[in-house]
Parts: sequence; structure tokens; C-alpha cells
Amino acid sequence: MKKTLTYLTALLIMFVTFNTMAYAQGEGENDRGGSKLTIVSGFKGGSNYQMALDMQKMTRKLYGTTKMETKTYQVPVLGPKGDTLREKSEEPGVPGPVKMEEKTEQISTGDTVDFLNVLTSEGSYYNFLKITKSDVDISFIQYDVLLYEAMQDIKRQYKKAESIRVLLPLGTEQIHIITLKPDGKKGITTFADLKGKKVGIGSSLMGTNVTAKYIKEVTGSKWEDVEIPFDKAIKALFNETIDAFFYVGAKPVKDLASISVTMRDKITIVSIPQNEKLDRAYQRVTITTEDYKWLSENVETYAVKSLLVTSLAGQTPEIEADIVKLLEAIKANKDNPGYHSNWKNVTFTKDETIDWEYYPAALKVY
Repeated sequence: MKKTLTYLTALLIMFVTFNTMAYAQGEGENDRGGSKLTIVSGFKGGSNYQMALDMQKMTRKLYGTTKMETKTYQVPVLGPKGDTLREKSEEPGVPGPVKMEEKTEQISTGDTVDFLNVLTSEGSYYNFLKITKSDVDISFIQYDVLLYEAMQDIKRQYKKAESIRVLLPLGTEQIHIITLKPDGKKGITTFADLKGKKVGIGSSLMGTNVTAKYIKEVTGSKWEDVEIPFDKAIKALFNETIDAFFYVGAKPVKDLASISVTMRDKITIVSIPQNEKLDRAYQRVTITTEDYKWLSENVETYAVKSLLVTSLAGQTPEIEADIVKLLEAIKANKDNPGYHSNWKNVTFTKDETIDWEYYPAALKVY
């Protein structure tokens, strides 16, 4: 009977003194939120961001873990016979206070800690900076960003790009050079006409910025760079503060395809002539009148290859194993309904036109 009363007393004290200091498992560790891997993708709503969310969903069921919280509470200290121990009394004949000890336990919150933590991005060059600083494990990057940075590595002591490895080719995005339709003898009709003109090349952290600079450097073009984001470039073009602007995006770019009637009748896309050096970095493609109804004829241009990459800097065997798990999940699930249409272009085969070193562990998944 004494043991039963002691047990009930312990439960009562436990209930009365129960308190919780909960925290998300792993919260605050490199902004991972407890996730195994972190990926930097693209702007919210963009194709790269949507594909990253797809990857998060693909791995959630396979590798997601139960989110736990720590419960901390006080319980009575029991003696060998199950009786409650007490502190030494300071007054004769008066029982001392019950001895207490702190206990902790992990309990489920009912939520899941994702295997993959998804971060948004300001552009492909921003992603390059994040992966080279080891702020993330995986990144979406335009292939020409790597090539451009490799050229810059020749001129600088610290080699930023040399630790980058390709995990997976992800398809292409077309290079658009937008300008106003020629008015008589005035205007831009060919790529050569960009010489001496003010050309918008995107903001400094965008992949478009690097694409324009790379094309300018390898072709020896002499236009004047104007760093301006896409949303401001359209207005600047109509105000004639710039003469043309670059935009890299998968055709048809929604903002270009849905441009107002009064504006679409005044713009066109400039063709980029074939160039041996550009052939090494880009894929030759055609933007058609079906892609943009306001085009009067098809336009020959190039497309930028999009890559999933990682960096060898600071990598551990555990990170490598988790990257392999991610790639295996993508390969097994990418063709399932509900995922972004760009996954149809992902084949898990080595692209021999990409002159960059692949991640050895990734090739085992191909």
C-alpha cells in the first residue's frame, strides 16, 4: 500500500511541476531547421524554386524525420524500496522537503523535419557566391556562370570556381535580347548594332548579368553595360534610357508573353549570330513566333544550360552520402505527376558538352 501511495504521490508531483521548454530539433544550425541538406534555388515562384520544392517533397517521405521537442520536468527521487526520499529537515519532528530531480524526454510535435531545406535566391551569381562560401550544400547555377568565373580565376589569386562539381544537368533557358522595333534607319536590327549602345544586363547577382558579360567578352562586343533588373528594364527601354536588354529565361517567359498589346507591338528580339566560342558554352536554339505571338519572324539565339552543383570545400562523408540519397530520390520520383515540367528534360546522363568536372559520387547514380 505504501508503494502504491508513493507512486501516486510521484505522479501528482510530476503533473503539478510539469513545465516545457520546447525547441525545434536542430533549429538555428546554419539555417537548416534540422534538415540534412540545404539548397539555394531561385526567386519565389520561379522554375528553380519550384523544382527545389519538388526535391523537398521527393525526399520528405523517404528521409524526413519526426520533429521533436524537449520536455523538462521535476520528479521525486525514489529510494531503493520505492519510497520518496526527502531532504534533511531543519526542524526536529518535521519532515524535510521531497528530494526532486530534473528529467527530460523527447516527444513528437506531429510535424516533419525535411531532409532538404530550400532557400530562395536573388539570381544565379548569388547562388555561386553561396556555394563557394559553403553557406549551402547544393545550388542551382547557370553553366556560363561557372565558365565566366573560371576565366576570372586566371586573373586572381584565390580560385573561386575550382571546388565546384556538377551533380546534374537540368535543361536550358533561352537568351533573349529585347529591343524596340527599328523606326526607319534608327534602331537595332542585328547583334552588331549593339556596339556603342546602352544595354541592360540585369542586376549584379543575376545569372543574366554574367551571361551578358560573358557574351560581350568572348565576342569582343563594345556596348555599354547598364545594371538594371528586368522589371525596370522594360520601362527604361520605352523611355529610351537604354537601347536593349538581356533576359535569360525558359521560353516563353511569362512576363514577355503576356506583355500589353501597346508594348508588344513595339518590341522585338535580336538574333545572336553563331560563334565558335559561344558554341562551347551554350546550345544553339530558335525562339519562334509560336513562343511569342508578337514576333514577326523566328529568332536564332543561344540557350544557357542550368546545373545542379555542389562544392568539395568543407564536405564530409556524411554530406556526400546525403547528396547521393537526394539524387536517388530525384531519379526515382521526377517523372511522377504533379512535379514541374522541367523534370522531363533531366535524364541522369552525363552531358559531354559540359566542360566541367562532375561529382564522382553523383555519377554512380546515373
